[in-house]
Amino acid sequence: MEAAFLTLADSSAALGVNGADIPGMADRWFGLRELRVELARPQTSVATRQAVWAFLLRSREMDAWKVAAVGMAMPALRHITATLAPVYRGDIADLDAEVLTGFVDVLSGLPVGARGIPMRLVFGALRAGLVEVVSYRKPGMDIPVLDAVPRWPWLDARWLLAQATERGVISPVDARLLLVNRVRGVALAELSARGRTPGEELAVRRRRAERDLVAAVAAGRVGPGTGGEGR
Repeated sequence: MEAAFLTLADSSAALGVNGADIPGMADRWFGLRELRVELARPQTSVATRQAVWAFLLRSREMDAWKVAAVGMAMPALRHITATLAPVYRGDIADLDAEVLTGFVDVLSGLPVGARGIPMRLVFGALRAGLVEVVSYRKPGMDIPVLDAVPRWPWLDARWLLAQATERGVISPVDARLLLVNRVRGVALAELSARGRTPGEELAVRRRRAERDLVAAVAAGRVGPGTGGEGR
């Protein structure tokens, strides 16, 4: 799909948007390659991203624009697949296909006026990838659910943990453990020394919390569009 996107971006009839029609963008033409870079910049506002994705939703009936939409999200989709691949015992091409299908399914049905469009699209891909990996996980391996969450400007693992806590999926204490250990990268040994909790206990709690979070995401109990918005 990336090759199709690049071919489309470099064709003589290349697609793009007029920045004058998008809040926060310069008054000039943006081709697909430059538009993707613009959307990935941390400085690009939420309103600008939302406006671009609303335009892509309005254009999705045309196959070329559907390819363009997938191409815009390709860095996030690649991150999801690459992170989940080590624990997947099936063919990686199948995992790629499921992640892509999850994205396209949301793209096809999401209302243009929906809030958090890019979040919902990418979360659909993440959820589909997790469902596939749950079915074909390598024995004894845990699913790196928080590592698989594409970071800002796509999603926010901290928001997902907060929502999971609010809905009783995991406890506030275990959410804090996952935040500090998985998101901030503080080792369990250091956390054990700080709090005088045995490292083995922390590891057990982390595994249980991550499994509960995976199950909740796969079942659609948490995530954008399930009763709360992340952005």
